[in-house]
Amino acid sequence: MARTGNTVEAVEATFGPLVELLGRELAQAGIDAPRAAPTSVRAFTLWYLEVVQLLEVYCSRSDDRAGMTRDEVELMCRSALSAGDLAQAMALCARFGHMLHPRAGRVEVTRRGGVAALRLDSLRGASTTASSLVDITGLFAFRQLLQWLAGVELPLLQVNIGPVVREDVLPFLKLFRAPVLCGGPHYVLEFPAEVLKLPVVRHAGEFDDFFAVFPCGVFEDTQRSLPEQVASLLAASLRQGAGLPGQPQLATSLGMSLSTLRRRLAQAGAPYRRLREDCLREAACAWLAAGVPVKEVSARLGFSDPGAFRRAFRGWVGCAPGEWG
Repeated sequence: MARTGNTVEAVEATFGPLVELLGRELAQAGIDAPRAAPTSVRAFTLWYLEVVQLLEVYCSRSDDRAGMTRDEVELMCRSALSAGDLAQAMALCARFGHMLHPRAGRVEVTRRGGVAALRLDSLRGASTTASSLVDITGLFAFRQLLQWLAGVELPLLQVNIGPVVREDVLPFLKLFRAPVLCGGPHYVLEFPAEVLKLPVVRHAGEFDDFFAVFPCGVFEDTQRSLPEQVASLLAASLRQGAGLPGQPQLATSLGMSLSTLRRRLAQAGAPYRRLREDCLREAACAWLAAGVPVKEVSARLGFSDPGAFRRAFRGWVGCAPGEWG
């Protein structure tokens, strides 16, 4: 999502339709709005999070069942964090939802040719505007979780947001940045199948900040820079023992051409070669400090022999590997 201005006027212009729509649904459900209309991006993020949770409780009661709790959503996200790639993360989310049936929606991941799809069936007894708003947010939550795990924006091909009328959809179009279709019983994210191979690059120490405003943090424009995304992908590949991906593979993972990747890294003053060397150096220092033998560190980093690694390490930090740590 593009950066949003943080003046009162900018917030009202950007989020006014969402505030009006959600406020109308709260009033119709007989629920008091949690606080005054937000006047900053941060305030809107917290307001939206609280409103959606209130509407979820209301919709679940209407279906005569309890919905997922915030604690259960957190556990699902933490389980996805343990995955090696996005395919595994989606499978874990689907298993978690199955264990909570029928309180949690049904998640299914399919693949046809070069297109993969994550389908959400919220298991609603009846569809209302309020339930549709909650379910759209739930679908968007999966998008935000997956792209946070991968450290890159998820390149969507198409989104289907189920049985809602077009007037109710308009305020939410900006959330997905992809063609949005209405109709049908399910909520679906379609994306290039290659996305399934993206490695999970996040770690547990980053989770609390992410989840504090999940799934509404997108409004605060926390997207990392391209060099940070590339560095995360390189580090994740090393941790998983997959070796460092080259520039063509990185460009594919990031949804851009090789020439665009090279140009944007150069403009940012962070060419691939430097990011690669930084990644190798940081991993080597961490493993050596943890007591991993020099020969094993050399192999993990892909050096032809320990001698080549020793020479490279001395060039990076000015001392031999055996003197580090």
